[in-house]
Amino acid sequence: MKTITLSLSALLALTTLSIADNNLATSLLNDVSFNGEIRTRYENAEQVGNATDTASAITNRFALGAKGNIGGIEGLSAFGQVMAVSNFGYDHYAPENATYDTIADPSNARITQSYIDYTIGKTLLRAGNQMVNLDDERFIGAVGWRQMPQTFLGYTVVDNSVENLTLLGSYVTKRYGILDNLSGGTKTVLLNANYKATPELQLTGYGYLIGSSSDTYGVMASGKSGTVDYLVEVAQQKDASIEYKNLGKPTVDALYYRANLGTTYNGMIAGITYESLGKADGKSKGFTTPLATLHKWQGFSDAFLGYTAATNTYGLNDMYAQLGYTQAGFGKVLGIYHIFNAQESTAGKSKDAGSELDLLYAYPLASDLQILGKAAFFKGESNSVIGAAANDINKYWLQLDYTF
Repeated sequence: MKTITLSLSALLALTTLSIADNNLATSLLNDVSFNGEIRTRYENAEQVGNATDTASAITNRFALGAKGNIGGIEGLSAFGQVMAVSNFGYDHYAPENATYDTIADPSNARITQSYIDYTIGKTLLRAGNQMVNLDDERFIGAVGWRQMPQTFLGYTVVDNSVENLTLLGSYVTKRYGILDNLSGGTKTVLLNANYKATPELQLTGYGYLIGSSSDTYGVMASGKSGTVDYLVEVAQQKDASIEYKNLGKPTVDALYYRANLGTTYNGMIAGITYESLGKADGKSKGFTTPLATLHKWQGFSDAFLGYTAATNTYGLNDMYAQLGYTQAGFGKVLGIYHIFNAQESTAGKSKDAGSELDLLYAYPLASDLQILGKAAFFKGESNSVIGAAANDINKYWLQLDYTF
């Protein structure tokens, strides 16, 4: 696997050479194409009442990818991508400077993707470092909101041989997190089956076996009837079945469920969701989602990010409603309001885990250029049984995103 990664890390260099030498392009890479992104963001983060100062950061993500067919062999191709995150020397945020609150976008540069694809019929085989986004990223995702994404080193098979059925299986040997200290070896099996039963109904079943954490098995039904979107999902999490080194793995036996109804009608957006992550109930932890795109869940403030990723003890219920409007020439405006509660408490502590208001406005300045503004206002509960809910949190973002 290291050989594949190292060879593909040279892909961008080979592709650059191919531009200057058409003979080289013919012999090594054919039909070479490029894509990229420049994303500049200002972020301000304040956790009220703690010992650190309010953080602010101006960061830029530059991404460049290249794809080409290998040696003229039908179905064989390679993709490579590099990303560089810069803060322009402005380090008024952790982890760059521990005296400030956290903004998880330190300066960094990385080969984010480097893989070989082989397609035969309706089956895709992939080997190398890759982004993986399954369903709506509730359990497995690339954390696209942060400037440096999450990727996985492994082997993936995707099959579409049966009409309306997509089967995915992946074996992951290493995770590259949004921060270097979140990266490391793993033994993880990802299984996902998605079947479009009717135009209004899509059925999904999955099993995510994370050797260092737990096994999660679940089913989901989702779709759209007229202007109404719906989703119902339930999952069970058990002790990890894959042996990983001599790690003292946690014990877990917890339930997850989620239900959602939403609509977009004449530009108006409305929806309501209830999500529940089960408590520890005598085990070492409750239901957690360590490989998810966590920023998409439990509010933009990320108040519960660490709690739902790894340390859930008392459970967490999240009921939220959204209301907004979208229209060509206007953009998209959206407001989301969350109410959080724990599932159990201890003596003298409250199940109340705070509330949050999130605001968003996005406007496409051009087909390849978008401006985005976001704000999050988390109102904490000082007596909550969940320590992560104790303090108020305020965050603001302004972002310009150019893709090419």
